[in-house]
Amino acid sequence: MSPQELRDLIEQYDTITLYRHQHPDCDALGSQYAMKTWIEDNYPDKHVYALGAETTHQAEFPPSDVVSDETIAKSLAVVLDTSNTARADDKRFLNAETIVKIDHHPDVEPYGTYRMVNENAAAACEILSEFFLSFPDAVLSGKTAEYLYMGLLTDTLGFKVSHVTGKTLRIAAELADKGIDIPAINRQLFDKSYAEFETANYIRSRIMRNNGGNVACVILTMEELEALHTTPSEARNYIDEIGHVKDFDIWLLMTEKAPDVYDGSLRSKTITINGVAAEFRGGGHACASGVKELSYKEILNLLDRLDQLASVS
Repeated sequence: MSPQELRDLIEQYDTITLYRHQHPDCDALGSQYAMKTWIEDNYPDKHVYALGAETTHQAEFPPSDVVSDETIAKSLAVVLDTSNTARADDKRFLNAETIVKIDHHPDVEPYGTYRMVNENAAAACEILSEFFLSFPDAVLSGKTAEYLYMGLLTDTLGFKVSHVTGKTLRIAAELADKGIDIPAINRQLFDKSYAEFETANYIRSRIMRNNGGNVACVILTMEELEALHTTPSEARNYIDEIGHVKDFDIWLLMTEKAPDVYDGSLRSKTITINGVAAEFRGGGHACASGVKELSYKEILNLLDRLDQLASVS
């Protein structure tokens, strides 16, 4: 759908509910709260609700709203940064009167009444920024710009991934012109407490490498996670700690959530890995994917596949 079509739809509804994916990152939360803030700034009479049970510890976001099923049923539902319905944090959006999907992941499940999907965008916040900036008559506040910049900055790993384009950087510059405090945002997102620093050091110490040395893996058991005082999803946020090594072309971080049941995050510098992730109950971006509910034996099979992939790339 076009930007004008989305704005027309927003103007038609008195109640708008906003959704994000499970285990949300700053792109999911940033796009959700940017949309909420933008609508409230420009249409103060509308009722706008940001829904979802989980949050992130990387940055502070407002608490989620609580609404009834009846409210959702009469609302316009906007689902952000969520590639498929199973991954939505609050699946009640399926009962909304009208559903809009806004996403930058491969469109493997084209759900919703309308879609604004751009697989070439670096982040959902890039798509949303472009939408907001297409209306110079509308208010784009510093707070909205801050949410958007946080999502852009984190989903691009500091503008270092292959999806970053000139458009991405131009949008970031326009957001910066809204008066956001870029050094403060960087400190909030990337500075660590001493406990987090120790956790990162432990994860680095647990790296296993394949024979060629270009595939790296960390597997954390339930006992290790308990000792680190962290949850499986929180631990996987440390995936980038592994990726700063020049020798690693592919790296993954697996966390045990139940006996011999692991979820994992996969990353690469340039090698397309989402096809292999799809073979192991996962998927995602070309260079950033996830896998779910693998046994330890399946992890070893996954490592063999990634080793094959790296050896021919």
